[in-house]
Amino acid sequence: MQVEIRGSVERVVFYNQDNGYAVIRVSIAPPGHGELVTVTGNFANIHEGQLLLIRGKWEEHPKYGKQLKAASSEALPLHSAQAVERYLASGLVKGIGPVMAKKIVSKFGAETMRILDEDPSRLSQVEGIGAKKIAGLQRSLKEQTELKEVMIAFQEFEISPPYAMKIYKQYGARSIEILKANPYRLAEDVSGIGFIKADAIASRTGISRESPFRAEAGILYMLERLSEEGHVYYPHDRLMDEAEKALSIPRENLARASAALGERGKIVIDKTISPDSGKEDKAAVYLKALHDAEVEVASGLKTLLKTRGHANIPDAAQAAALVQKELPFGLSQKQLQAVMGATGEKAFIVTGGPGVGKTTIIKAILNIYKRWGKKVRLAAPTGRAAKRLSELSLEEAKTIHRLLEYTPAQGFRRNRLYPIDADLVILDESSMIDTALMARIVSALPPKCGLILVGDSNQLPSVGPGNVLGDIIASGAVPAGRLDEIFRQSRESMIVVNAHRINSGEMPYFHGGAGDFHFLRIEESQAVLEKIVELCTKTLPARGLDPFRDIQVLSPMHKGVLGVANLNRTLQSALNKAGEQTGSGIFRVLDKVMQTKNNYEKDIYNGDVGRITDIKSGAITVDFYGRNVVYAPSDTEELQLAYAASVHKSQGSEYTAVVMPVVTEHFMLLQRNLLYTAVTRAKRLMVLIGQPKALAISVKNAKTALRHTALKKRLMES
Repeated sequence: MQVEIRGSVERVVFYNQDNGYAVIRVSIAPPGHGELVTVTGNFANIHEGQLLLIRGKWEEHPKYGKQLKAASSEALPLHSAQAVERYLASGLVKGIGPVMAKKIVSKFGAETMRILDEDPSRLSQVEGIGAKKIAGLQRSLKEQTELKEVMIAFQEFEISPPYAMKIYKQYGARSIEILKANPYRLAEDVSGIGFIKADAIASRTGISRESPFRAEAGILYMLERLSEEGHVYYPHDRLMDEAEKALSIPRENLARASAALGERGKIVIDKTISPDSGKEDKAAVYLKALHDAEVEVASGLKTLLKTRGHANIPDAAQAAALVQKELPFGLSQKQLQAVMGATGEKAFIVTGGPGVGKTTIIKAILNIYKRWGKKVRLAAPTGRAAKRLSELSLEEAKTIHRLLEYTPAQGFRRNRLYPIDADLVILDESSMIDTALMARIVSALPPKCGLILVGDSNQLPSVGPGNVLGDIIASGAVPAGRLDEIFRQSRESMIVVNAHRINSGEMPYFHGGAGDFHFLRIEESQAVLEKIVELCTKTLPARGLDPFRDIQVLSPMHKGVLGVANLNRTLQSALNKAGEQTGSGIFRVLDKVMQTKNNYEKDIYNGDVGRITDIKSGAITVDFYGRNVVYAPSDTEELQLAYAASVHKSQGSEYTAVVMPVVTEHFMLLQRNLLYTAVTRAKRLMVLIGQPKALAISVKNAKTALRHTALKKRLMES
């Protein structure tokens, strides 16, 4: 039930400037009542001393007790001189601190607020306040008035306070004017407001659903959504068909909108590409940034291959032979050829599955380059993959973003004008690199520098748009060494053997007892779920495996009984039932959590996994690889539970034990490369649970979801 309280803000416990989220202590009116209550919610410029009317609902926090969750609030006039002084001393009005607040209120008393609003020039009567300070105060007061007016006006359009704050920060006093003229600008300009939210706001402003603004924003939305599915471009006619259906906008309006977007440089309609769309489509439509990135990758790699002066090794064969003598295991013929190619070519690809010696080749290349006094940089797409590469190579490895010296304020510092300081760059887990990131890499390579891509092209492609490693290999433009021989020590692992069998379309071998690869036949989904919980809480911990550190449950899908979401809820209840909770109840202290998007400011990336160490006033502290990262309440949407994760999110990681359901309810995602990727994440133990029929479908289904990319075609052009 919604309640209403009036009170003054006694203390601001927490405040997020970006979205207005706050935790405050409020003294309930009437004055002298004395009861202090905790209130959480979104407020515009909250400060001690404010008198507020707050509407919301009472909630019981497991640690902090009774709290009021505010749905709305409004500032009330301050009547007492004491309240006015406290309000001004809080810092809300720039240029007035505690000392100046006391002087002003001593002069004007309870009339202070009226004078500030109506006749601030009278402040010159106060000692220490001159014309310059009065001008500054007027600006500050004007901003406060503007913000208050905007926040009130936004309520008409049902815009929540966090988004209202973001819009005001973007547009200032013009917020309402822009909102009424073209609310679809919000989707382009304001972080967190996409087409769906902008469309809802537009409907409340009375803008026609056939407005050119809506058609243009809708096309951009469609392309962004398609890029999230992995497409770099989309066939023009198919895009028009799908947009017409999804947006209910006449096709002729969409055609005009796409032409207008092309003229404005928002999209590129490339008629040099013949899309593979199953129909006579004559053009490919790109978001401008993705078109530029794909062209950059192709031209950058071509330039790299043509450029002379690479600081490679004078005699690659001699160098490889010299290093081979020092290795504990001799190089196979294919490994030797790969090492020679990697040390003799300007760009080279080393690809192959698990157990074929890719790490051995990296070590050999590092050894050779060191002998010749060359500078080598190692990098991988994620923090987990970089950490693993560093441990295996015994050399420093960075994330690609760190290698390129990315900062939120400056973007990628390393570029064509300020290239990477290296003679050779080696990128591991290259199947994870998407088109936009690859463009940044090739543009930051100096002319003398070589590039080696190491990865498994049979794994799932990148989460972001493109199929970079697969397209480069398929083009034949870059020399490649494909390794397929499993070495003796790796042949002892059924995980490695079965990964290769799955990749070849053969059913895996199963052995009972103490083997490292198991399939547990269970037909019913609920029973599979119960078995997963039993494995994670009892069976595997009894074998010495830590359920948080060593065991990772993977699933092909997010929804359903055996989807990631339900697996996480169930495993959290089983493994961490008593943990301290957030107000929302989603997270608990000691929970295993995953970052779901790149956060360059925090230096945490999509797929990084950590443990919650503290929850205080809605803020969450997470330990990522020994480094504590604090999330404000508004930032926690970037986190999700990680007892279970999607196979896509597991790329670049290696886990001691992997448990994965394989059932026909996941039919749409029963694919060979997905199963292969999951199996190759396991280091010591792989447990598949489910239906033999579902496993057989996965192994036999070599089809992969088509991604519209033109990198292969661009690389093959002379």
